[in-house]
Amino acid sequence: MTTQGWCADRLGDWVKKNPTKGAKDARDKLEGDFGIKLKYSKAWSGLKVALDQIHGKYEESFQLLFNWAAQLEQTSPGSHVQIELEKIGDKNRFKRVFVALKACIDGFLAGCRPFIGVDASFLHGKYTGQLALATGVDGHNWLYHIAYSIFDSETEDNWTWFLENLHKVIGDPPGLVLCSDAYKVLEKAVGTVFPQAKNRECMRHMYNNFMKHYSGDVFTDHMYPVARSYTDYMFKWHMKKLFVYAPEAIDYLQEHHGRIWYRCGFAEDSKCDYLTNNVSGSFNAQIKHLKGLHLHELVDKIRELIIEKMYIRKKLGQQWQDGILPSVMKDLNLISNNLKVVKVKVSDEDFAEVTLLDEWNNQMRHTVDLKNQNCSCREWQITGKPCKHALAWILSNRGM
Repeated sequence: MTTQGWCADRLGDWVKKNPTKGAKDARDKLEGDFGIKLKYSKAWSGLKVALDQIHGKYEESFQLLFNWAAQLEQTSPGSHVQIELEKIGDKNRFKRVFVALKACIDGFLAGCRPFIGVDASFLHGKYTGQLALATGVDGHNWLYHIAYSIFDSETEDNWTWFLENLHKVIGDPPGLVLCSDAYKVLEKAVGTVFPQAKNRECMRHMYNNFMKHYSGDVFTDHMYPVARSYTDYMFKWHMKKLFVYAPEAIDYLQEHHGRIWYRCGFAEDSKCDYLTNNVSGSFNAQIKHLKGLHLHELVDKIRELIIEKMYIRKKLGQQWQDGILPSVMKDLNLISNNLKVVKVKVSDEDFAEVTLLDEWNNQMRHTVDLKNQNCSCREWQITGKPCKHALAWILSNRGM
């Protein structure tokens, strides 16, 4: 038996349990278990043979991707799988693939808020392309998988193709929001394919980019309050602090971060006040260990993860009683337990003026309209959940 064959036999089970480990780890494993010294090249060759035995040859993965797509379309009618090739010389080469399961499409349109986070991350297998994701948020604030794609790099053409396929399956839901980082190519593609959607920028990425150019307590004290402000008044108050300290910082924001990254600019029909694109980051964390797999395995492992998540949530949902979701009840109870009510003055059946103490013990007064479910603080309209002013009135009237 050759050295490579011997290494492969010993590494088989270890590779299955450690799919993200490399040749150095394999060499350390063999030296630790058998006390022999191996060249890195020998360990690498043995690891490659073991990987081929477990996952099949890399070159065969692309044909198996077509087989997988055909099987998926047969077993899950209505799912959207698009594989595109490009001709190089006299050969057809894999270019990109898009996948959206039928259950994910229907669930998003029927039961999720119209918020989608879009992002991509590097693959680290033999195919060193990008895994693109479209993720949403369900009613319980859990990450919801909508679609995923693989392509070679984050070009405008690839992002436009990805978003065009996404548009085919979800259309233009009312109040649709797409959130992404500060990548200009993606920003342009979103504007082209979803011109009616609200194009938000992830506050975390924006803040990191901004702080590379500007620093100081004024920025750390006011940038996030600017973003968190639901009203124009508070937004302008914090922006004025920045302007007085560094007028050029406002020009920088307008030139380089012109998309919506602040809550006072959020439309009221999406009912999602997320400032960041953390939903995409959460999905990336879930599939981090899969990114070294061959392409046909990668798309199928993601499919398996999605169907398992959907089943778990179905079982949990069956245990809940009719009414408000547990996570929403938890949020409302937390807010209710920390109210600092000064007074509630009712001016009509559905209107009241509510005065509360804020975190600095300043008195803040807002008008609540129960019938139309809104408050002058705008939090109720943006989130879809009663704000602290509405809760103060509701809790003060036990017959309500």
